[in-house]
Amino acid sequence: VHMALTHLFLLGQLTLHLPMMPAGTEVRLMSVDLFTVYASAQVERGSLKFRELPPPGTEVRILIFPPDADDTTVAAALSGATALKGFVSEAGTDILVLFEGESEPLSLRALLLQEREIWLDLPLGRSQ
Repeated sequence: VHMALTHLFLLGQLTLHLPMMPAGTEVRLMSVDLFTVYASAQVERGSLKFRELPPPGTEVRILIFPPDADDTTVAAALSGATALKGFVSEAGTDILVLFEGESEPLSLRALLLQEREIWLDLPLGRSQ
């Protein structure tokens, strides 16, 4: 727990990694080649609830679609131009995101909570 709190504190010192995510924002977890949608969820009432996830350790691309996305925004996301890279944690309770310039992957759970006040709800783990 202490390490998690320290990590959250350190996240507060960094620049923002995630775009604005108002209600209705869709987040898709996709295969590396962007052909397969593993899971999709929408931001609703301050939470992002995925009903399913690919197996632990699976590498994913994270696509974020604003609720009012125009065709150009959707096309850019689907091309992979704006996709975040990451993988499902070994415990299956988080999605770890890889950012250029970061030595370690960052917790999507922590990023959502710290940057956007959104609770991540996954089949095997809920924000607490």
